[in-house]
Amino acid sequence: MLWQDKACRLLLGVFLCFAGLLFCCFVWGKHLVISVDGQEIPVIQFRGTVADALGKAGISLREADIVEPSLSSRVADVQRIQIIRVTKEEITEPQLIQYGVEKKPDRRLAPGRQKVLRYGSYGLSRNYIQITYENGKEAKRQTLRKEVVRKPQPMLVAYGPEYRVSRSSQRTIMGGAVRSTFKPEKGKVMTAVSTAYTHTGYRTATGVKPYKGVVSVDPRVIPLGTKLYVENYGYAVAADTGGDIKGNRIDVFFETYKEAISWGRRTVKVQIVE
Repeated sequence: MLWQDKACRLLLGVFLCFAGLLFCCFVWGKHLVISVDGQEIPVIQFRGTVADALGKAGISLREADIVEPSLSSRVADVQRIQIIRVTKEEITEPQLIQYGVEKKPDRRLAPGRQKVLRYGSYGLSRNYIQITYENGKEAKRQTLRKEVVRKPQPMLVAYGPEYRVSRSSQRTIMGGAVRSTFKPEKGKVMTAVSTAYTHTGYRTATGVKPYKGVVSVDPRVIPLGTKLYVENYGYAVAADTGGDIKGNRIDVFFETYKEAISWGRRTVKVQIVE
């Protein structure tokens, strides 16, 4: 019976030590949660750094991984340690290179006329891009380098000389607004509702970039390429179309938004110059 009594006492002592250890852990230990790889790992630690906690939990880090707070930070009670797994991959993407427009004067063309001598072609580049993933989700894209595979070919456009407006048609100031005297020349004169517009980032229906003197028309009424004289606007060429332009309507182009707003919407006389 004596050995049984000693064994019971020994077991009781072990139990009390274990219970005391658990009590100390819960009272004086720091309760941490490590969030990694979609898991929540609880850790109890009395002191030390975040790096010590990760080592205790048996968690290994890759070079690019992000730890919040930092590895050297001292642990605190009820603290969450976040580990962001970072991976990178490199891909290549093709990209078109916009071609430009080159203009050259041609006295053989009528004033206001344009002629495409050579159509442009897009260039092609190969972009080397590095994608950074954090916990499997894309976080950043960075272009490492670009390689031109094919250079763009610019469009070449010939244009006729600009009109010289006679002294009698020069601009005059009327009521504080800049206007011009409408001097009909030989050709058909029509009345049209005009609306101003400015740069939209798109080319005209004839493929050229818009500039002062370009007018959008309904080609069933005024054929593209027709030379015009627009009251209070000046000489122009029908070089663009629009879905809302039907019948006796035109859109006149201005270089700035302020000029377009100033023009607004008005009824004007339009002479077709022959």
